[in-house]
Amino acid sequence: MEAEIALLWDRETPYEQYLREHGFRYKLVQPQHLAAPFFSWRSFRLMIVPAGFGNSYFSGMLAALRANREAITAFVRDGGTLLVSGALAHSTAYDWLPLQLEYVRKDIQAPLERKTDDAAAQLVEQPVCFCDGYLETLADDWDEVLTVESDSGACPVLVVARYGAGKIVVSSIHEYPSERFLQACLSSEEG
Repeated sequence: MEAEIALLWDRETPYEQYLREHGFRYKLVQPQHLAAPFFSWRSFRLMIVPAGFGNSYFSGMLAALRANREAITAFVRDGGTLLVSGALAHSTAYDWLPLQLEYVRKDIQAPLERKTDDAAAQLVEQPVCFCDGYLETLADDWDEVLTVESDSGACPVLVVARYGAGKIVVSSIHEYPSERFLQACLSSEEG
């Protein structure tokens, strides 16, 4: 069986063990695969960019994401779901996304407040989470799904945007996505 999840990272990661333990079919997609002429996104329904992608201490993925912006955008536009976690870096680390969004790096542990009924809220199952920052949604296309209270007021930590036939989910919640969320992304209704 072909993998349904593309895990974008530049080396082995504990994220792989999490996906394996929960029975998901995935492929670790490294930067050299992204530019290869034989590489195809067709079998994938979900693309995951783990936390730390924007911080060179953890990963060298940011340059690859920027270089492959058009292919990633086409994946979403054609019906795929893109899940992007906290960059753990500067505010412009999301400039490879097709819609404008900025990130503020700040450690926050707080209760989550649900703002909309979007299925992406299933990403986490506990009411209090650690977040590695919050999102400043600068384009009107983004819907705030979950927020936390901090000294800055209500801060979005999970936002969603519909883009073409697919969707983009950006989260600064520093947790693996729930099995229920991943299943929903792979189902025909969400994928």
